Amino acid sequence: MKPRIQYYYYLMFLILFYFFGCTDLFVNPSSANNNTSDSTTATSKLKITITSPATNDSIGYIGTKINYTLVQDQGIQFLALFVNGQLSNGWIPPNSDGSQPTISLSFDSTTIGSKVSFYLIYYDKDGGSSNSDTISNLLITAIRTPPAVPYNFAYTKLTNNSINLSWKDSSLGDAPGYEIWRKVGFYGTFQGHLTSAPNTFNVNDNNLSDTIIYYYKIRGINKYGASAFSPVLSTYGDGSLRSIPPPMNVVVKATGPTSVQLNWTYSGSGVNYFKIERRYTWSTYTVVANVNGSFTQFADSASGLIPATEYYYRVKAISSSDSSWSPEFYVKTLSN
Repeated sequence: MKPRIQYYYYLMFLILFYFFGCTDLFVNPSSANNNTSDSTTATSKLKITITSPATNDSIGYIGTKINYTLVQDQGIQFLALFVNGQLSNGWIPPNSDGSQPTISLSFDSTTIGSKVSFYLIYYDKDGGSSNSDTISNLLITAIRTPPAVPYNFAYTKLTNNSINLSWKDSSLGDAPGYEIWRKVGFYGTFQGHLTSAPNTFNVNDNNLSDTIIYYYKIRGINKYGASAFSPVLSTYGDGSLRSIPPPMNVVVKATGPTSVQLNWTYSGSGVNYFKIERRYTWSTYTVVANVNGSFTQFADSASGLIPATEYYYRVKAISSSDSSWSPEFYVKTLSN
């Protein structure tokens, strides 16, 4: 045989050996040369095992986490996910610290009621690989968990006797409905007050008293249960940790061009003093005076008031461990 022909056959042998003698990167477990007597030493050290979900389980159609364990050698190069025998995600890298990544199954809602199978392949940094067993006959269902806690719970004052309560929601799956619980006054108890249908994110609360502070909290509800409650929201603002009540029935009246009279009531105990705060329409609050905790009135007459000028006041109760603001009140000083 001529040297050129011998070289040709030798080259063809190397090409065939390369393509058919090496394990394909993305193969079905049934055809993988994995953990057998002719596997490479590196591959024989590796193992990937799926612990959940298991064959014949049912799974929610969004965000079902695949729990798995790895026996590694040189560290994770990447993992691949196959669904129904087809490559779904062919490059799942390790976490930044080299630990095994989180892998989840997610499907369109149109797949609810159908069944799927899946498996994983693990690739080590030295070129070895290991295939998991195939998890089969998984029934896809709707999300079967309680909803997430609603967030950004807030209120907008509509009138002296009406507010709008609004929120956002990050729940997956079927949209939940909502329960809004209310407490009337600082010493009241929370009770279910309003409900809201799925995919609605605000509701009005009417027929309120402008002399009472109301407290609200909200939770999501679906057929699988209820979320935890949101943080408590109150109609007197954000100046209290709520271990003491705020001053109530505040009356602010202009008594002259440079004088304003404040009166209030207080139902709590343990108040060291009341802080009187004042602002212009476009300024921040400043402290005008500190009033003994046994007093419930104050005359603002010597602190730079200007005739025919608009001001806002609020009264803050101060105890040894907490504080609580009243709502703010508007007044306009008299003209000269």
